[in-house]
Amino acid sequence: MSAIYDGIAAEYIKNRESIPDELLSSLKIRGIDFDGAKIADFGAGPGFLSDLLSAEGGIVDAVEPVEEFINHGKEKFKNNNKVNFNLRHAEESGLPSKTYDIVFVLSGWHWFRRTEAIAEAERILKPDGYLIIADINIERKAGIVKDTMKIIKRNRKKYKVDSRLHINKKEQRIINFPVSWIGEWQGHNFEIKDLYKKSYRQEFDREEWIRRLGTYRSLVEFKKKHRRKTLEKIEASERTL
Repeated sequence: MSAIYDGIAAEYIKNRESIPDELLSSLKIRGIDFDGAKIADFGAGPGFLSDLLSAEGGIVDAVEPVEEFINHGKEKFKNNNKVNFNLRHAEESGLPSKTYDIVFVLSGWHWFRRTEAIAEAERILKPDGYLIIADINIERKAGIVKDTMKIIKRNRKKYKVDSRLHINKKEQRIINFPVSWIGEWQGHNFEIKDLYKKSYRQEFDREEWIRRLGTYRSLVEFKKKHRRKTLEKIEASERTL
C-alpha cells in the first residue's frame, strides 16, 4: 500500500514546517526530559519534530514510509548525528526492542493500523518509557475555516473519496481523542499520565492558507485533479467574503 503523502511530499516540506513551541514546553512542564533520551519518532515526515527533539538533546530515530521525506531528512541532517532516518512504517519499525525512552507520534496516529502500532511501541520502549500521542488541529467552528471545511466535506462526497483514516469521526471523544484509542492504550498496559489540550494562535495570509491547506489530512486523500479543483473552489469562496 502506498504511503499517504506519496506525490505531495515536496509541497508538504515547503509549506508545513511550523510546530508550535508550546508542544514541547508543555511536555517539559509535565516532567518529560528529552535531553539524552532515546526517541523513536513514528510518522516523522521530513523531520520537523525530530529536529526540535534533537535540539532538546534527544537522540532520534525517525520512522517514515515516504521515500521523498526520508531523502530530504537525510540530506538536511547529514551533519547531525542525533537524527537517523528509517524508511519503514510505524507498525514495523525495525527498531531494537526495549531500547527507547520515548515513542513520539505527532499528527499521525489516525493514519496507523493502531493495534499494530501500539504493539510496536510497546515492543521497543523500555519498561518505564513513554508513548506520547499529540495532534495539531485547526479550530473549525467559525469564520473562513468553517466555510472551508464545508466545501471540503461536500467535495469528498462529490468525488467519492474513500478515507484511509483509522478513526470513527462520530465517536465520543476526550480532549479530541476517541475514547476507543484510550481504551486501546490501556489495554496494552499503558498508564494514562495526562490528557490535555493547549490552544495557540498562528496567522496566515490567504495565499499561505491555501498552500498549507493542500497538504492537510482533509485533502490529501483526494485525487490530484480533485484536490486542485477543491482548493480553487475554496480560494474563490474566500475572495467573496
